[in-house]
Amino acid sequence: MMPAPIKLPQHASLPSVIYGDDEPVLAGIPIREDADSTQLPRFGDDHWDLGAAIFRVNARYSNYRLNFARIADPVTRRLAKEYVIARLRIHVPGYRAPCGATSAIRLLRYVQHFAAFLIARIGAVDLSRIDQALLNAYLIHARDGGRRTPHETVKYVEVPIDLHHLSPWLTGGGIGSLPWRGRAAHRVAGRPPAPAENATPRIPEPIIGAMLRWALKYVEVYAPDILAARAELDALEARCARLIARDTRTGQAVAKTYRARVAKWLDARRAAGRGVPIWERAPNAARRIDPLTGQVIPPYNLHLMRLHAGAPESGRVSQSDRTAQLIDEAAAELGIEVGGLDTPISSDPDTGLPWRERFDGLSLAREERMLQGACYVVCAYLTGMRDSEVQAMRPGCVSPVRSADGLVERYQVRSTVYKRHGARGVTADWITIEPVARAVAVMEVLSARNRKEKGLSSLWVTLKDWPWSADHLGIGAAPTLNLFRDGVDARAQDGPIIPRIDDEPWKFTTRQLRRTIAWYIANRPFGTVAGKIQYKHASIAMFEGYAGSTQADFRLAVERERALGQLDDIVAHYEAFLRDEGPAGPGAARLRRELARVQVELGDLPGRIMDRKRLRTMLAHLGRTLHVGFLNDCLFEAATALCLTEAPQTERPAPALSRCSPDRCPNACLTARHREPWQASIAEGEALLADRRLSLLQRTAIMKDNERKRRLIAPLMDDDA
Repeated sequence: MMPAPIKLPQHASLPSVIYGDDEPVLAGIPIREDADSTQLPRFGDDHWDLGAAIFRVNARYSNYRLNFARIADPVTRRLAKEYVIARLRIHVPGYRAPCGATSAIRLLRYVQHFAAFLIARIGAVDLSRIDQALLNAYLIHARDGGRRTPHETVKYVEVPIDLHHLSPWLTGGGIGSLPWRGRAAHRVAGRPPAPAENATPRIPEPIIGAMLRWALKYVEVYAPDILAARAELDALEARCARLIARDTRTGQAVAKTYRARVAKWLDARRAAGRGVPIWERAPNAARRIDPLTGQVIPPYNLHLMRLHAGAPESGRVSQSDRTAQLIDEAAAELGIEVGGLDTPISSDPDTGLPWRERFDGLSLAREERMLQGACYVVCAYLTGMRDSEVQAMRPGCVSPVRSADGLVERYQVRSTVYKRHGARGVTADWITIEPVARAVAVMEVLSARNRKEKGLSSLWVTLKDWPWSADHLGIGAAPTLNLFRDGVDARAQDGPIIPRIDDEPWKFTTRQLRRTIAWYIANRPFGTVAGKIQYKHASIAMFEGYAGSTQADFRLAVERERALGQLDDIVAHYEAFLRDEGPAGPGAARLRRELARVQVELGDLPGRIMDRKRLRTMLAHLGRTLHVGFLNDCLFEAATALCLTEAPQTERPAPALSRCSPDRCPNACLTARHREPWQASIAEGEALLADRRLSLLQRTAIMKDNERKRRLIAPLMDDDA
């Protein structure tokens, strides 16, 4: 009798002629030192956990956990495994280097998409039958009727191109002919070339100023209240858990026990002159009806009462008629209080009033997320760190740098740089200013509970306690910034606090912060942000941290923004020239001649649309010599610069604006942007003249100085002025 044939599982994988089932997927790939080598994925496994090759603590689990068991077709499953492992490990000279483990989940999705197309068109995943006509059909399919952008389509087009170049590492070989005759994927998909300039928008000064000002207020003023309220609530929950355990042991878990504890708690509130707590915002569909008017009124904070009563759920308090009557009578006698936690609320230094009502559990959670957003703004904006570098910060990452006499001179932040340094990254230090140190200290306390519960090492954890929430902030950083913006605006009584553009709220991304701080340091170094922080001070600290560092490139980012800023500023000079708004100063005639020449060459006539790209090209030579200052701009020429008359000929790379003579130097020019500080200086002189104790010599000097300033800005003054 013949033995019965062995039946394979319904979706068994086909064997690979390239890799054995025991082949380690991560062979040759850097892995973490703490990884368990016995748990590393093998090629024959249908579930690959690539976490051992992930060094970023905030990487999402879903990005490196691959489930091949979901692929029903065994040929597709084998191809997907071979394709992913080849992309992770194989360097094809002249084509592309291996990708990181965090890209694996996307590779799996794209190769499945291509395989599904082949099955639908030719009935099988057979790479030997693919010709250019079929690839052209796939390109149309990948575009999804125009619903996918060229940027998205590129990722789909890369798969068949990869399957040609990776042929030696695929069972049966890959696509034989070179897809699209060797054209790059971005050209096939029609993706336009990357712009020469950074496309990330800069945050306008009024917007970032307001955001940073409120972020600092949260860190410096509101944070102690928020952290104290969390400590109080944690202590209440721990006490409640102890009461529940004790009641279970003694058999006292009855309504009478809970009512006695609620009564005792209400007596304490009566003695303190406080009311019965209600929710700041009703949770879910909780409502309370006024028995006299029938109107819906804010519900009691039964959650807080449950914690004080030691009840396992709020229903044990509210469903007892006698307890409910006790609460209603207390509310009629004592009144109500929003929130209910005992933590006192500090005064807002701008108003002298408490900055909010007392906390309840829900409002505390909202304010914690607001505080996290505030800390992120401070840390990212005032260091120039990338999002990946900010989110790699760990507790204890900030240390003070002290002088010989023990005084704190500056603060050092230690984190990890990943860009251009592979999956491992490299450790680097940033020198920063005190507000960042305070924000990090706040985050260490704010994240402590979640870090301890989940065994996490990053400062930037998800504060939500929902089971489906990610452990780390990760891609939630941008939503957190926008949540902070909305939360600040919600505090306003008449219009948003964070200024808007065309009546729309600014949509924040993490990249904007780094680019914006680099631009202001490069082009407005004497500008003041958040009312007290000057970009010059921040830049000195930042550049000390980057000096001699090979890991970070913020200084290069600043220099790029300086070049772009010079071009933007010379274009602004040109537009002011067209409006007859300057320039003024000794260098005005030379600048005016150059701008007039550009106007003639452009044919910049009324009613004609200006070619902005050509304009910027024609003004580039002026932009390269333009240096923006607080009192004037400088069209720098070393030979005529009065500020460098005492400098050696070999040390004249840039103007010394602090020694500028705006009314005498032939390089100096002014625009309407400079008018206000000059007027303020004139007003200060007039105030001094009101002092009768001035000598005649002093009075004459001040009057002459004011007259000189008035002559200098006269071309910038309108008729009313």
